[in-house]
Amino acid sequence: MKKRIGFISILIGLLFFLNSSQYLSWFYILGNNYAANVVDLVGQIWGKLFQAIGIIVFCFYGKFYKNRPNRILEFSILIAINFVITVFAIAPPLRGFCHITGLVMNIVIGMLYALYVSFIIELVPKKYYATSFGLGIGISCVFSYILYAFDKDYSFMTDIKCLYFYGMLAFFIILYLVQEQKLIISASVEIVNAESTQTETTNINIIISGILFTLISITYVLGYFTPSGDITDFHISVEVMRLVYFISLVVAGVLNDRSRRLGNILSLLALTFAFSMPLMRDFSTGVYITWIISYFAGGFITICRAILFLDIAKDSNKTYLAPVGIAIGRAGEPIGMFIRIKLEANNMLLLFTISFFFAITIVLFTIMFINSNRSTINYDDSVTDFHRLFTTRYELSPREIQILDEILARKQNKEIAASLYITEATVKFHVKNLLAKTKCKNRNELIKLYNASNSQ
Repeated sequence: MKKRIGFISILIGLLFFLNSSQYLSWFYILGNNYAANVVDLVGQIWGKLFQAIGIIVFCFYGKFYKNRPNRILEFSILIAINFVITVFAIAPPLRGFCHITGLVMNIVIGMLYALYVSFIIELVPKKYYATSFGLGIGISCVFSYILYAFDKDYSFMTDIKCLYFYGMLAFFIILYLVQEQKLIISASVEIVNAESTQTETTNINIIISGILFTLISITYVLGYFTPSGDITDFHISVEVMRLVYFISLVVAGVLNDRSRRLGNILSLLALTFAFSMPLMRDFSTGVYITWIISYFAGGFITICRAILFLDIAKDSNKTYLAPVGIAIGRAGEPIGMFIRIKLEANNMLLLFTISFFFAITIVLFTIMFINSNRSTINYDDSVTDFHRLFTTRYELSPREIQILDEILARKQNKEIAASLYITEATVKFHVKNLLAKTKCKNRNELIKLYNASNSQ
């Protein structure tokens, strides 16, 4: 299991580093060619919105396209497309069109973000989602810090030479995936034709959660967003802020895995500082302090937002929902940026708007928290879902649960294969995993263990 967590964390770190660096190269090129207000509008607002579009496109792809190719091939195709479009977005002869080509690049970046999130839900047990995700993004922040430490004026990031670096990094990521292909292949086999086995997460809860974290994202950016011109005026060190963000992500990941509710509460508490930036607008030291607070708070919101929908996707067996949390962040934050820019000249109205969004957020948070409490209470022990408890205890995948049900019906491999429309080799693969997870020597021992658990 440590190998899987390490693999996912390194993969997320490399991928996030690659894509965020590509985005920043484009962003800095915009800054060299356009006014600050255009950079904010195109780079920070439309760029992230187009990433959200890419994530949503991938979600629909996962929902409706059942015969997906091998994960490594799928990943390689997207990486290749991403690199080609990045060339068009960054190459000096084409920079007159970079505001357009860069937006297309962001769509593909969004699709890549969605794909790596799907790796988490397929490879890592639910209790390690936040740690893997937080550590992965944290690793990307460390990589970014190292790169920016040697490129403080962003001359490399905006030079044609950066394309060689991105190409080599993309190639290295693919080699890393090929090296660990057994993990990817086993995960792919597990989710083929998997049917829903858990229905606790209702559509209304998903909608409430989506609205809640959209509001959290908007409120967070309303309070903390700083236009490009201000960053230059205050000489804010983005590199140092990334190290603060790294600490926040790792801490938030560990705490969320210990308690999802604690993570939700901390993400809401992070918003209590959203009033600081408007109040500190004319106090440079206060701006620095608020920026540090904002990056630390941002880590809790980022982790909680992403993990909520990873949990929903796992519990409902709708894996295509896994990246929705990231999409909400990519869509909600630009909305907050746009409102912030429009209200920049009216500080009192800005504070009122933050207060209004924060108030609605508290109400929705309370509703979600109450529903969460209700869903965890067993009013009658006689109707306890022992089957669900058993499968959760041993962290069985959707396909393994199907195989377990067939074994409990005393079916042999050939019968199971015919019933689930898979090969006998696939059945043997899952039976082997079932026995390993439950530490049983054979099927009879597995049946006895299951029956003994139900009788407790």
